[in-house]
Amino acid sequence: MAPIMERGDQVLETELATYARERAALLAKAENKFVLIHGEDVIGIYDSPSDAVRQAYQQFGNVPFLVKHVLRVEQPTHFTSNHLAI
Repeated sequence: MAPIMERGDQVLETELATYARERAALLAKAENKFVLIHGEDVIGIYDSPSDAVRQAYQQFGNVPFLVKHVLRVEQPTHFTSNHLAI
């Protein structure tokens, strides 16, 4: 995996593709929960985004990962991590 600075606009591209690929299965078993995705792997399903973020930092450290609310109708939300030192 390329360093964050070199990935530029591609940050989370793999994770978003993984979510798109797994979306139907996630909706069937985890609608309205939060999924943690790292690379091409669905790491886990959580009741809250903070639980998913906590697990991601414990397991992977300060690297890009995706926490996404599993919803039938997508609601765009954007924020920046204070932990990312770019």
